[in-house]
Amino acid sequence: MFVKATRSKGHDYLKIVESYREDGKSKHRTIVNLGRADILAESGLENIIRGLQKYLKRKTDEQSNIRDISTIKETSRVNYGYVAFQSLWNKYSLSGLLESLISERKNEFDFVQTIFLMVINQLLRPSSKYFLQRNQENYLSNEENIPLHHFYRSLDIMAENKSAIENVLFSRNRDLFNMQVDIVFYDVTTFHFESQVPDSLRDFGFSKAGKYNEVQVVLGMLIDCEGRPVGYELYPGNTFDSKTLLKILRKLKEQFNLNKVIIVADKGINSKLNLKHIKDNGFDYIVSARIKNMKKSVQEEILSDKDYQRLGNNDLYYWREDFEDDSNLFKYKVLDHTNVIKYEDLEYSENGGRKKWIKEKLVERLICTFSSRRARKDAKDRERAIEKAMKVISNNNKSVISGRRGYKRFVTDDRQQVEDESYHLKLDEEKILEESRFDGFYAIQCSDLSLEPRAVIDNYHYLFKIEESFRILKSTMETRPIFLWTPEHVAGHFVCCFIAFLLERELELCLRRRKIDFSTERIKASLDKMEFSEIEIEGQKYFMKSNHNALASKIFAVLRIKQPLNLMSEEQTREYMEKFKN
Repeated sequence: MFVKATRSKGHDYLKIVESYREDGKSKHRTIVNLGRADILAESGLENIIRGLQKYLKRKTDEQSNIRDISTIKETSRVNYGYVAFQSLWNKYSLSGLLESLISERKNEFDFVQTIFLMVINQLLRPSSKYFLQRNQENYLSNEENIPLHHFYRSLDIMAENKSAIENVLFSRNRDLFNMQVDIVFYDVTTFHFESQVPDSLRDFGFSKAGKYNEVQVVLGMLIDCEGRPVGYELYPGNTFDSKTLLKILRKLKEQFNLNKVIIVADKGINSKLNLKHIKDNGFDYIVSARIKNMKKSVQEEILSDKDYQRLGNNDLYYWREDFEDDSNLFKYKVLDHTNVIKYEDLEYSENGGRKKWIKEKLVERLICTFSSRRARKDAKDRERAIEKAMKVISNNNKSVISGRRGYKRFVTDDRQQVEDESYHLKLDEEKILEESRFDGFYAIQCSDLSLEPRAVIDNYHYLFKIEESFRILKSTMETRPIFLWTPEHVAGHFVCCFIAFLLERELELCLRRRKIDFSTERIKASLDKMEFSEIEIEGQKYFMKSNHNALASKIFAVLRIKQPLNLMSEEQTREYMEKFKN
């Protein structure tokens, strides 16, 4: 057995190999891949050698310094980078919280360890519960094999206790990290399933991912101004965005006991009845206005140049991309606005009377903005839509005019009567001209009249944080595909994802406070590569630390986690990992 160096892509790599003969020919068999020689030299190759010398038995020749390593072999690799998240898990006292949920149950399995394994796996190596159960030895924390049915039973328990978990985490967020919840951001997304079988939770509906032939669930999420999740609700897949808000308002009022909150949301939540519900619960709102649905008189005020104020590079924090050069223009003005709401008096109608309508007025401020950069984007988007419309017109494909959304809104026809079947399609020039008037204009409705207009603009623009949150849940954390088939299991899966997302966000904030700003993907990849190679030497088990990048070292330093030795015995490794158990 000897050390062999091979060269690849300009670097030398070291490995331990042994010779053997097969069919009369001498061959080499790799026992352990050690890695790049230059990185090993920098990160402690001498320490590895001294560690091997410490644990290897001497040969019978007492005068020789050469030790017998002919029995060395790598048996597996296990991740230990998850201890970064485990330290935050301990800060939130999640083990104690989970134990309290089952204190009156007679569970015959380790519920806390099962949930911890699902949360860590969602953060580092997302997979189905079946795949996790088959590969749970990838994590050094797991001492006993957990059967598959225990994973499913744990999801049921999590689904039953969703509200209790949210309440405790919300309280601990406020106590530990001084979480500010005077402004919360709300948005809705969908998660589809590889299935066409609806149930009490999964159903067909408007899919934001364009998966209209598959069932889905709707997720409404609240986050704070730093991007931490505050709470969420799952709705059946056929629920419209605007119908999700009432339950969220009750959560803020009754579950979290909040009395003064400004809710920031996009157009999907902006229905007049929703705005009334927000005010009735004692909250305020900042929502995107539907300019094209407003009265003509209001539209003309928005489009008029009168009273607009131009802003410079340092005036707005989150909109600096609008000031990349002198050709960009950003301006705003404020209009007093009265939102008239008309709704049915259901109590009167239920008592046998005819329909009775009630009118209410919501006093708002309309923050109108114009961005030359957005104007250029609007024009380009319309050009692409016109190109698609022209293709349909050139083929006289009349089937498309059944709908007027997207590029189809620019297609009209030349018929004079409805019964005329010989008509031809043409471009709607009036529609194009009318839409071009709105290029670059945007408006925000705000019910808190004391807020400065620039603060309203900045807070609304910060809504991108929740869109980023959905992207992380769907891509980096791979919340879906979801290979679960009961509503309870699906609900429990989202509770685990909520906890995982909270830990991920908290780690990002810990790094950002130390001016270490990396993407979620980079953090995940760095921690996932922190592994021990489990090796056997003369029948004894040892753990050799793999090489890791600079970001992984920074994460451990920020969280004050001591790095393991390069080579440790099984007992030393167990002692090291025990330090992180709560």
